Amino acid sequence: MKVDAPKLADLTKFAHIETISRDVEPWADILSHLDLPLEDRVWLMTLYNTYDDMHSAFACYRRWPSIAAWCQASDRHDVARYNCTQERRNLRGGRVIQRFASYAHELAGRTELEWLGQAFVSRDRGKNFTRLTEQMRAVWGVGRQSAFEWAEFAGKVAGLPVDAADGQLFDSSGPRRCLERIFYLDHPTPDQLEYVACVARDWIAQEGTHLDWVDFETIICDFNVMRDGRYYPGRHLAALREEIDTLPDEHDRELLNASWVKFVPAPWRNIAPGIDPAKMPVYRNTGEMITCP
Repeated sequence: MKVDAPKLADLTKFAHIETISRDVEPWADILSHLDLPLEDRVWLMTLYNTYDDMHSAFACYRRWPSIAAWCQASDRHDVARYNCTQERRNLRGGRVIQRFASYAHELAGRTELEWLGQAFVSRDRGKNFTRLTEQMRAVWGVGRQSAFEWAEFAGKVAGLPVDAADGQLFDSSGPRRCLERIFYLDHPTPDQLEYVACVARDWIAQEGTHLDWVDFETIICDFNVMRDGRYYPGRHLAALREEIDTLPDEHDRELLNASWVKFVPAPWRNIAPGIDPAKMPVYRNTGEMITCP
């Protein structure tokens, strides 16, 4: 098996930086540390997955503090007024209303935690993850990627017993491309991808960074993007920091800032808000990796 050893070493270094800085998935981290009841955090998790936008999630949460409240509200169609990012562009043009309505139909009067919990029929976290993503995809407008992310957040925010059974790499272009480049693969089969993913994940673990599959998937995707000049360690934190600082409600900013300091370590805690375009091509152009904010 051919391996680009220097790039595998760089991936290992990148995984370490991303993990210790908490740059992997800080949106899940910040929701999990909010000083709110679990049901509220789960509803915010659902709203964030719907819009992929913290401003939209909090605006909806303040107007409709639960899916049940939304169902009963005369102004429920106003959910279409809030921004869906490019990742959720399929819900623009008012289609987000259909997602809310479909979700309420699937819940059928149950709480979100009750509905999520019905997927857990095994002690196997991977099987639970697969069942949960299938359950989530029954909600109108939820595709493979948004279901993967929603289930990931269910584990991190609500502490539910899930982790991807594998990297689900064959359907993910970024992670797949990362492994193809490092292991010199051309149109690999799913089995070949799974094998090299295990090799890479085990190698990273041997160097001291142990990753769940959901985090491995994120890290190899971001490493691939960094090779192309569109990512740097700390980019996620900088983006989230800007979202917090620009929230219009002071109470929401205070709530999120209190959560931020619980999980972001120094010196990353003091990262400047906003993605820095000058940092994105650094690794591509120089081979050097940014290691501090």
